[in-house]
Amino acid sequence: MEYRINISSEAERDIQKALCYYKMSNLESAFSSDFINQIEYLKSNPFLFQLYYKKVRRIHFSKFNYSIHYFVEEDVVYILRILHVKQYTGV
Repeated sequence: MEYRINISSEAERDIQKALCYYKMSNLESAFSSDFINQIEYLKSNPFLFQLYYKKVRRIHFSKFNYSIHYFVEEDVVYILRILHVKQYTGV
């Protein structure tokens, strides 16, 4: 089963900020590729990652110090935030 992905407006802002930051170092495409790879993985395996807080789970990027915070409801993966590992999540 492939899950649908729903990205919140906060997560979209998070990814845009990170892309702007990595653009200065010419790492924008590598960051984008890592993000896309994690999204593709989530589509087929969202329950592989342990619960972080209540029903929120997180998956870490492979090459960058970022994680995707999400929850799953029925056949949809809801992405709440995309944060650097040193950012406070507010949890």
